[in-house]
Amino acid sequence: MFHEVKIFDKKGKVKKVLSSEKLSNEYWDSFFRKPLRETMKKKKGRGRPPQEDINFDDA
Repeated sequence: MFHEVKIFDKKGKVKKVLSSEKLSNEYWDSFFRKPLRETMKKKKGRGRPPQEDINFDDA
């Protein structure tokens, strides 16, 4: 759910109004246009440190 957004100019007058329906449509259009591969490529966080090779053999 998106709320209506008002954009003001320097004088404080309303310059533009974005309706909640328009914001919602633009969000979902961009969501479905963006390929999944691009989303999976982006990495956030520090990631995992490399693991040491551990031998679990009983011998």
